[in-house]
Amino acid sequence: MSNSKKPSTSLIYTFGAFGGFLFGYDIGIINGALPSIKETWHLTPLLEGTITSILFLGAMLGAVSMAPLADKLGRRKMIMIAAIIFALGSLGCAFSTNTNLLIIARFILGISVGAASALVPMYMGEISPPEVRGKISGLNQLMITVGMLISYGVNYAFINIDEGWRWMLGGAIVPALVLFFGSFVLPESPRYLVNIGDRAGALKSLLRVRTEEAAQNEYQEIVEMYEERKMNNTKVKFTKPILFSIFVGSCVTFLQQIQGANTIFYYSSQILGDIFGSTISGVISTVGVGVVFVLATIVTLLFVDKFKRRTLFMSGSIGMGTCLLLVGLIYPYTSKGENWAITLVFILICLYVIFYAYSWAAVTWIVVGELFPGSVRGLATGIASMVNWLGNIVVALFFPILLSTIGLSNIFFLFTGCCVIGLLFTKFLLYETNGKTLEQIEHYLENKFA
Repeated sequence: MSNSKKPSTSLIYTFGAFGGFLFGYDIGIINGALPSIKETWHLTPLLEGTITSILFLGAMLGAVSMAPLADKLGRRKMIMIAAIIFALGSLGCAFSTNTNLLIIARFILGISVGAASALVPMYMGEISPPEVRGKISGLNQLMITVGMLISYGVNYAFINIDEGWRWMLGGAIVPALVLFFGSFVLPESPRYLVNIGDRAGALKSLLRVRTEEAAQNEYQEIVEMYEERKMNNTKVKFTKPILFSIFVGSCVTFLQQIQGANTIFYYSSQILGDIFGSTISGVISTVGVGVVFVLATIVTLLFVDKFKRRTLFMSGSIGMGTCLLLVGLIYPYTSKGENWAITLVFILICLYVIFYAYSWAAVTWIVVGELFPGSVRGLATGIASMVNWLGNIVVALFFPILLSTIGLSNIFFLFTGCCVIGLLFTKFLLYETNGKTLEQIEHYLENKFA
């Protein structure tokens, strides 16, 4: 019967999450590209840091400026614009004739990456059924991890080619074009369409990703929530529920960055190279860590909706913190060539990645698409994503300084403390969103501050 037949949604969800691939690819590709760039131009430490970190600044701008535009222009159109910007930035990197042009191109890339980091969770959260929203929204994180893994492979393929960095950075145009043309398959967010008065279009979009009965029920709930907001206030006001949701969402995205993950993913080649005694061993073992990350993310998508979001966050922080504590204690023995210590540190890093994959990696971007009221979802998601990139900059900026002053073991102890903060934040401040419609979550916030 027509009211029980579920439409085919595989392509919609795949292309909807594909912006995460751009996010992951560009994060991973620069590590392999930098040594090749140094062969083309002489880079001072400051210039090298600028080429790397300028993307983060662009991402902050892209997240906070382009995500709110999705409330005016639509989620689908902004994803397409982000793909175009990414393609232009990739070409700019590939054909840069000096470091200044490369820095400008990297900044443009950052705008697109930041936009994708905000737009994709928002879009996926709005088109996903509440009972499997974690699994569907989690495709974004899977795409991020796959993008990172592919970038490691591309780095390896072009590492011995003259000016191979141009192919590494310019190759990003391929996934950008995939996202652009794939966007034509995507239905517009039904919640955005209701907000602009296109109710027929909203129901049509829902019918592309729901059964007829489910589409009608959800459509009615969306309209009722919109009418309620319209009756209460025609203009957006930063009420206590809205401010609280933005605070919580921003804490989640910031904590994702400061619990040690970026140290593992950005500097794993260096850390593991030191442990195993050679650069090539560091690169190969980093690919191994990337494979573990992808596999753990795939497994996560199979069960993420069976557990409360808060449970996954808290258990993840406990597991991550334990692994980091043990690595900090054991790491000094690796410099003495102790084989048991070398093996155990690698295993603990892989275990850390598994704990991170099912909690703060995947679930962060799921809840970012769930936490915020509809009237400010674009703006709030942009702010939370901007804070995420701010955390990225903090870690990238201070890790080399801390490494030279307090040493790697003490850095791991510091991140262990951050995991404790993540655990306490989740227990006492984060509200549960699993299994609830976006409208039910909004009602919870209103009742909390009534």
